[in-house]
Amino acid sequence: MATRTKGGLLLPVVFIAVTAVVAVPELRDHTLGLVDGLTGGTELVGDGETQFMVAKSASSDVHKCTAQQGLAHEECDDVKFVIFDAARMPFITRNISTAWAAGKPGVLTKDSSAEAANRKQVCLPSFARPHGGQCDEYPFAGTRQGGAGAQEHEVPARENQCQGGTLSTRYRAAGIKDGDDYLVVIIHPDQIASGPFQGVDIAEDQTCG
Repeated sequence: MATRTKGGLLLPVVFIAVTAVVAVPELRDHTLGLVDGLTGGTELVGDGETQFMVAKSASSDVHKCTAQQGLAHEECDDVKFVIFDAARMPFITRNISTAWAAGKPGVLTKDSSAEAANRKQVCLPSFARPHGGQCDEYPFAGTRQGGAGAQEHEVPARENQCQGGTLSTRYRAAGIKDGDDYLVVIIHPDQIASGPFQGVDIAEDQTCG
């Protein structure tokens, strides 16, 4: 039974509510999503050739290292980076950065078991592709945060293939397994597309690295 304090607060009820948020992954993710929505935005870290962009909600994960250290090791304080190059993927990175601005998370959790179900909720055949491109979603389908509510943009087919290769290569190289969190990072942020895809691949570098 809850005990009322002199101030009228039901402390056990508060404790149970907090415990529930921590213990139940779905409730925790929903709660964190609400927080992300209040802290939407992007942040530039470093300057010059070592400048990169992260979600504002995830910026605390990179300030424990210098920009040079983070990029050199592709991680900071044991948080691994998955890096997307705006010079190669200007429209993919536009989708990511505008999703961050809308409050989508900058730290994702790999979850291959959720991918099939997530793909049934985003980038459906009904998604409009007026310029002959492909549908790209953020957060990615192969993450715990993907699926319903993900932001969808039309992007060039080449970029979509590069993004898939970037994810699979980095997962293997960094040993990112299901259940592991990672930080999404955009390098060359000045090369992010300024507007939606209009049918032309504008990337300065049209290789996938």
